[in-house]
Amino acid sequence: MRPALSSVPSVALCALCVPLFLRNSLTAGTLQGRITDGRHGLEGVRVYPDRLPRVSPAGDLPVAVTDAQGRFRLELDDQDTVLAVEKDGWFRDLVPAAEWPRDLVMSPMPAFRKEAVFLVRLDFTDEPSKLPDGALRELLFSRRPGVASAANYLYEVSKGALLLEEGHFLKLRSADHPAPRRDEHKSPMAEWVLERLQGETLGGCDRVDNRTGVPKPDGKPDHLWIITPGAPQSITADESHLKAVSLLMPLPWNRRQRWPLLFMTEEVPLGNIVHEAFHAMGEHRVDDLYLESGKALTAGIWDLMDGGQYRGWDRSHPGQGPWVEDTGYSPSHPMAWVRSELWYRGRFRSAIRRLAVQGRNWEGWIAPASRAPGADPQWVTLPDPRKKGRFFSFEVRRPWGFERGLIGGRFGPGHEGLVVAAIDPGLLTYGDPKGPVRVVDAHPGSPEPPKPRLPLRLWELDDAAFNLGPGENPKGRSGPLSWEVMETDACGRMRVRIGLR
Repeated sequence: MRPALSSVPSVALCALCVPLFLRNSLTAGTLQGRITDGRHGLEGVRVYPDRLPRVSPAGDLPVAVTDAQGRFRLELDDQDTVLAVEKDGWFRDLVPAAEWPRDLVMSPMPAFRKEAVFLVRLDFTDEPSKLPDGALRELLFSRRPGVASAANYLYEVSKGALLLEEGHFLKLRSADHPAPRRDEHKSPMAEWVLERLQGETLGGCDRVDNRTGVPKPDGKPDHLWIITPGAPQSITADESHLKAVSLLMPLPWNRRQRWPLLFMTEEVPLGNIVHEAFHAMGEHRVDDLYLESGKALTAGIWDLMDGGQYRGWDRSHPGQGPWVEDTGYSPSHPMAWVRSELWYRGRFRSAIRRLAVQGRNWEGWIAPASRAPGADPQWVTLPDPRKKGRFFSFEVRRPWGFERGLIGGRFGPGHEGLVVAAIDPGLLTYGDPKGPVRVVDAHPGSPEPPKPRLPLRLWELDDAAFNLGPGENPKGRSGPLSWEVMETDACGRMRVRIGLR
């Protein structure tokens, strides 16, 4: 098995190689490197600095493409500390500066796939669309480095396994649904659209089984997204606006068959789009993790399926738009459990290296969950002896890629590092969130930040990561479980000691 990028770092190497390399390369602004498959140079790899994605970035990122020997030359700024490396069919990785001096090694992807969106713009006679088609396409399908788009998000969190692209673009106009249009009207409007799709050739829009993710047609569009004019209720909390939703709708011409679809407005933020997309990819196997109480007692900002869909919430302006530029443009990654076990019922399991501890004690290194899988585990689990099926979960989160998004521009204790959670798969449900993921707060009793809060009055739980250093908490306990962060290295890994009474 070829080593991945995260398989070779050592503490000594990370500590010793950085200063010399920074003097020789970063101060000059030019990085020269080489990417291999473990033996030979790898041609055609895109390399660019990892910076906070934005919906409308100020400019293009510098991008290099490796030559036949795997070599590249890239101009960097002083603040660039992580590289993104990607090539279709290979595991995408985020590589910290400590590893740049040596050859970077990429591993082949077990299964690379393309999925297509059947996109419907539904206008109304009393309210036409305002967002230009080109801007909508950029938000959904752009693959330009640095752009906050649905395609770039899904490519990143699948670590290069899933490429989302436009399949078919249909424009419809309806006089059957006059204003005011409320949430209870979404299903009739979606059915109106479905009636007009009878007889449409799906062609390249049907490539996978929507329930399992197996690459074979199932008679349904891989993704059916219906976009209407208007503001997003998920931000404004105004009942005269529509809220983004994922539906399983029976076909008007065949009630025994249901198609998954997303129904959302053109001003909905990226976080809502990919949150609802995760529901559809597996036909609602991926559950909402939050509780309806309005507080992040579950996963908080640490998961896309909880408050994390709103990361990148820069200012409090629920009554003003547009929202896509500064709300939810940098959604959290899914947690390791969601990504490896629930998404398409485990279809992307190989993207996360899991260690299921069977004994009562363990100590070792945990690699960041956002990196390509390598020798170190990225997800460590232990069974909870108090309840059958429930388990404890450990993973390391770093502010790389879309995880760079902040909430209200704040940093504070515990905004990155070791995230510990108790997970109860028995609480998975559809349509009635019960909070199957309960994250342990690393700073219990600390006050929630002042406004701006997340939309819809959600709390944030942004200090829940265990770390070394001033203001941090390296130790924790939950029931019979205890843990301690022993060490952190320049490659983003954390050495953790775990014990179960």
